[in-house]
Amino acid sequence: MIENLFPTPVYCHKGNIDETFLVQNEIKQALPDIFNTDTFAKPAGWEDEVKTNIGHRWHTIRDYGLKNLDMYIRKHTQLYIDQINPFMNNDVFLSHSWINVTGKGMSQEWHAHTDSFISGVYYHKTNGKDGDLMIRNPVQFTQKGFFPAGKTVFEKVMYPPVEGMLMLFPGWLDHRVGVNTTDDDRITIAFNWLTVNKEKEGLISDESTN
Repeated sequence: MIENLFPTPVYCHKGNIDETFLVQNEIKQALPDIFNTDTFAKPAGWEDEVKTNIGHRWHTIRDYGLKNLDMYIRKHTQLYIDQINPFMNNDVFLSHSWINVTGKGMSQEWHAHTDSFISGVYYHKTNGKDGDLMIRNPVQFTQKGFFPAGKTVFEKVMYPPVEGMLMLFPGWLDHRVGVNTTDDDRITIAFNWLTVNKEKEGLISDESTN
């Protein structure tokens, strides 16, 4: 008998039109103000080209009052945590959020959000062919060895983008986004959760701005 031990919990929810109607409309109405107010640029130290306001705006969801998106994220994050039932069952708070605009020829290199408890991304605009989200197997031996990588043990998993899709995963998990080869921009909103303990330790404040 084979047992697949030590799984990595990744949450993928593909919201339907009715479920995401308010969220999508809210973001659509806010985007003109966000694009006119915030500076979008490639993050410092990155090789891959992508436009994001992460260097200008600490918490896009909070600062622009995206309440429907906030509730949507909170609902599914709680479902994610409840299904995992982690040992560290501390309260968490949405610490920061930003917008990524990925145009033709742009992508995101392999990276992780090691300063976060849970990381996630919401897909606001995508044609479904503008770059998959790739998540890498965190077991280094699988990445470097010939066995057991294969049809049942993957080196990486790819998620084609869908409008209204919400992804959640541990902040330490390596991920990247493939090259957008289409003429359309993909727009996503990424975010991180921290534990309340970190806030109390003074590592970060929910009221911080950047």
